[in-house]
Amino acid sequence: MSKFAGINNAEITSGQAAKILILFALGSAALILPSAVTAIAKQDGWLSMLMAGPFNYFILIVYLALADRFPNMSLAQYAEKIVGKWSGKALTLIYILFFLLLSALVLRNISDFMSLSVLPLTPEWFIDSTFMLVVIYGVFLGIETIARTGEILFGWGMLVIIIIIFSLFNQFDFRNFEPFLYDGILRPLKGVYPILGFPIGEFVFITAILPLVRQQDRKKLRKSLKISALLITLLSVLITVFLVGVMGVSETSRSPFAVYDMAKNINIEEILVRVEILVAMVWIGTVFMKLALCVYVLAVLTAQMLNLSTYRTLIVPYAFIIVPLSLIAYRNVAHSRVFAMGVWTIYSLFHGFLLPLLLLMIAMMRKKRDSSAGGFQEIKPEKSQGVQQSDMTTEQIGTPDQEPVKA
Repeated sequence: MSKFAGINNAEITSGQAAKILILFALGSAALILPSAVTAIAKQDGWLSMLMAGPFNYFILIVYLALADRFPNMSLAQYAEKIVGKWSGKALTLIYILFFLLLSALVLRNISDFMSLSVLPLTPEWFIDSTFMLVVIYGVFLGIETIARTGEILFGWGMLVIIIIIFSLFNQFDFRNFEPFLYDGILRPLKGVYPILGFPIGEFVFITAILPLVRQQDRKKLRKSLKISALLITLLSVLITVFLVGVMGVSETSRSPFAVYDMAKNINIEEILVRVEILVAMVWIGTVFMKLALCVYVLAVLTAQMLNLSTYRTLIVPYAFIIVPLSLIAYRNVAHSRVFAMGVWTIYSLFHGFLLPLLLLMIAMMRKKRDSSAGGFQEIKPEKSQGVQQSDMTTEQIGTPDQEPVKA
């Protein structure tokens, strides 16, 4: 396998980009976020999920507007076009630190879940290291492999959600939602706050994925992302409704992994039991997708900032940073909830909304547009059998069918 495979020939469909976005949103948020929102909004937590829905697509509009102006470039590349070379590199460095911390937090989520629910006697460092090995291999294979894996996980994830919903209908209690809006609209509005940072503000990862959508699918991209934003909202509302309806507000608020605990209640005539293991398997798969995408974007942005010819040389060094960072990110699950509901929303929205919006406004004021292909550093010519080869540039990201350019 060439070290440039998965970069130069990388392309995904608009449907794969939409599924990637859904799996990223469901990653760690599906198991953790409903508890945090319910703790704030109580039985009206589903309203918070519903009110956060428009933000899912509104924040994507900013990324799509930037992608329209720079269709073949990632955030690291068009930042230099908009604000200048060195200012753009400084901005990219800020995003590199953001995705480095986000990768560590996502990895810590999986180790917390495994150590509390599945493998209580296994050290967290062992869980993190083992899981990271799989992520390294997935990121090394490239975005096409990650996207195809996402298509498989998306189908299984939807199937498991359907199974859980139909299996819990007999335990659903509408009285758990009374009284409706007991404290007015204020509590549901407060419940929107953690959703904005987790996962909506984290959607900025898609700025490194949009240039990889193949040309013939670009016209479908906006529609596909709109459908994915709608589906994310519907799934979030549905999960929260069933959590409150089955477990009640008190138990949902206390549970660190409420969806997993809800699945433990499934018992159909002593035949369909222990379904929670399906939830664990699907959730581990979605967390793998989220972590793989974070590490991929982290490595690609760094390679583009440093003008490297490939991102693969950065994967293992970053893994050696992410694993220990995940162990010291916070003390325990309770501490993580305080961090997620307090600090993370502001930090995430700064990177995911404010900075891209500023870049878009500057690009519009300066009338900046560039449809040239963004890519990695030029590959040096090689000599074979005494014959000097012509200098070639690598095929560019987002334009996989482009012919090599002769020097």
